[in-house]
Amino acid sequence: MSRKTRVYYDHAVYHISIRGNNRQAVLKADEDKNSFLETLNRFKERFRFNLYGLVLMDNHVHLVVETNSTANISKVMQAITLSYSQKFRHRYNYTGYVWQGRFKSNLIEGDSYILECIEYIHNNPVRARMVEHPKDYRWSSYHFYNSEIDPLSKIIQLDRFCF
Repeated sequence: MSRKTRVYYDHAVYHISIRGNNRQAVLKADEDKNSFLETLNRFKERFRFNLYGLVLMDNHVHLVVETNSTANISKVMQAITLSYSQKFRHRYNYTGYVWQGRFKSNLIEGDSYILECIEYIHNNPVRARMVEHPKDYRWSSYHFYNSEIDPLSKIIQLDRFCF
């Protein structure tokens, strides 16, 4: 049975999530998370998509991404996951699948829902009982939205929102 074809729209915003195979940790150390951010930034510059929010957990990633006419989200995610997978395999002398199946993507309609989705992903470490407050988790765009100095600032964009 073939996979269902995904339908994407230009200038649409999506909540994307990818999970490590068998829920394994694929972002084990800070070095892995930095490597993923570098990969994300490289392909963000190449494909020119907008990134509005993210959280990097040990075994999965959430992104809020806006596409454009040149950024087919399937190609973007294929490039990001393949590139990071190669680094992960090399670093850990790992063989096999790094990511569990296809990434998930949900269309987000309306700016208020975009902000709700960003809040949802920022609270992911709280729900996982890793921290008590989103501000205590280093690997999310929470700090960017709260005007704290953050290395994520070079990849996150606020230009869509009027505060």
